Amino acid sequence: MKLYIVGFSGAGKSTLAQALAQSWQIDYLDIDTLCEQECGLSIADYVMRKGWESFRELESRVLHDTQKDKTSPQYPSAKSVLYSKGQDRYQSIIACGGGIVESKRNRDFLKKQRLIWLNPPWKTILARIRQNPSHFCTGKSDAELYQSYRHRCTLYKQILN
Repeated sequence: MKLYIVGFSGAGKSTLAQALAQSWQIDYLDIDTLCEQECGLSIADYVMRKGWESFRELESRVLHDTQKDKTSPQYPSAKSVLYSKGQDRYQSIIACGGGIVESKRNRDFLKKQRLIWLNPPWKTILARIRQNPSHFCTGKSDAELYQSYRHRCTLYKQILN
């Protein structure tokens, strides 16, 4: 079983996923990192060359590939020691990109998975974004970012219901 972490840019998805994976001694995957490995470019460079629509298609393909059993270094096999609580056993934890929910196909996929929606206070998210902006956030005003955040919050809520 896999555990997916979703949330807006700057929410701390990758940090939490890494900490849980280390604590639970399970594999950690990051969708953004896997996208960069697959295309051989940073997300910023990929988007500049091919656009957001193409990136969202790549991201969707990578997300759906996380359900396949892979043994290559970019998709490590599950370790023998797994987090276990009752009937739950996690083989891996996956940090999703903040915009993963923009695609209906991805929302439908994520609705069927075990999820954590990481949603710290907006001021915390904004401070983190301003400290280390992703390509999606670069050049956007606080008001534009907040509008994107509110839009995506409705999408995150959809996948949790």
